[in-house]
Amino acid sequence: MRTDKRTFLFLLALTCCGILFYRVLEDPGNALGLVSHMVGLFFPFLLGFCIAFVLNVPMRFFEDRFFPNAKHPALRAVRRPLGIVVSLCFILAVLAVVFALVVPEFINAIQVLVSGIPGFFADLQEFALQHTDVMPALDKWVASLSVDWNKTAETLLQYLKESGSVLVGNTVSLVSGVVGGVTNGVVAFIFALYILLGKEKLKRNFASLARAVLPGAFCERMFFVLRLSARTFANFVSGQCIEACILGTLTWLGMLLFRFPYAPMIGALVGISALIPIVGAIVGTVVGAFMILMVDPIQAVWFVVFLLTLQQIEGNLIYPRVVGSSVGLPPIWVLTAVTLGGSLWGIVGMLFAVPTCSVVYALTRMFVRERLAERRVPETPDAPRA
Repeated sequence: MRTDKRTFLFLLALTCCGILFYRVLEDPGNALGLVSHMVGLFFPFLLGFCIAFVLNVPMRFFEDRFFPNAKHPALRAVRRPLGIVVSLCFILAVLAVVFALVVPEFINAIQVLVSGIPGFFADLQEFALQHTDVMPALDKWVASLSVDWNKTAETLLQYLKESGSVLVGNTVSLVSGVVGGVTNGVVAFIFALYILLGKEKLKRNFASLARAVLPGAFCERMFFVLRLSARTFANFVSGQCIEACILGTLTWLGMLLFRFPYAPMIGALVGISALIPIVGAIVGTVVGAFMILMVDPIQAVWFVVFLLTLQQIEGNLIYPRVVGSSVGLPPIWVLTAVTLGGSLWGIVGMLFAVPTCSVVYALTRMFVRERLAERRVPETPDAPRA
C-alpha cells in the first residue's frame, strides 16, 4: 500500500509538471508575466532574506565577541540584539563616511562644470583661431558651436511650460515608485530582523518540515548543499568587502602619490563601486575622470591610465586570489564565472556567479573523489608531459 501511494504521488507530480510545462510552451509570455507578478508579490520578503544574509556576516563577528563566556541567561539573551545593533551602526557609519567624502565633492564638481561651460567654449574657439593654419576646417566647426545661453535658457523654460502635464504625470509616477520602494524597504528590513532574531528556530522548523515530507537520504544531501551554499556565499560577501577596501585604498594612495585631485572622494567611490566584481570600478573611473576633467584635462587622461592599470592588476592578480581563496575557487574559475555571469545576467550575474560557481565546483570535486574512490583510482594520477 505504501508503494502504491508513493507511485500515485509520483505520477501525480509528473502529470502536474507536464501540464505546467505544456502551458509554458503554449503561452510563454503569460507564464513570464505570472512569474514576474509572483516575484513582485514576494519581493519584500526576498529582499529581507538577502538583507538578513548580508547582515548576518558582521552580526556573527560581533556576537561572538560579546560575553563569549557568559553563563547568565540575561547576558546570553542580549548578545544577538547587541550584535545586530552594533552591525547596523557599523554599516551606517561606513556609509556616512563615504557620503561625507563623495557627495560634497561631487556637488562641487557639478557646480564647477556648470560655471565653466561658457569659458570652455570660449577657450575652444580661441584655440581654434590660433591653429587655423594647421586645421582650417577646425575654425568653422568651432564657430558653429557658439551658444546663445540666454536663448538656450528661454527655450528650456518654454519646453518646461509646454510639457507641464507630462512632467506632472512623471512626477506622480516617480513619487509612487519612491513610496512603494520605501514601503518595500521597511517591510524587508523588519522581516530581516525577525529572521536574524530567530534564525535557529527557523532552521529547526524548516529541517523538521523537510524531514517529514522528503526522503531521508535526499533530505540530508539537500541540507549539506544548503550549508555549503550558505558558507560559500557568506565567505564571498566578506571577501568582496575586503577586496573593495584594498582597491579603494590603493586608488587613494596612488592618487596621492601622483598628486591627482579629489583623492579621498574618488578612492571611496571606487571602493564602493568595486563591490560589483571586477568591472564595478569602471563606474568610479568614469566619475573620477569626469571630475578631474573639470580641473585639468591632462590629469584626467593620466588618471584613466593609472586606474585602468590598477584595475588590470586588481582584476587579474588580487581579486582572484582574495575572493577565490575566500570561496575556495581557483583564480581561473573566478574570472570565468564573472565573465559568463556578466554576459548572461549583467550585474546580478556578476554578483552571484562566483559563489554559485564555487558551490558547483565543490560539489563536483566531491562527486569526482567519491567516484574515484569507488573505482580505486588515484585522485591525481601523473599527467603526461606536454
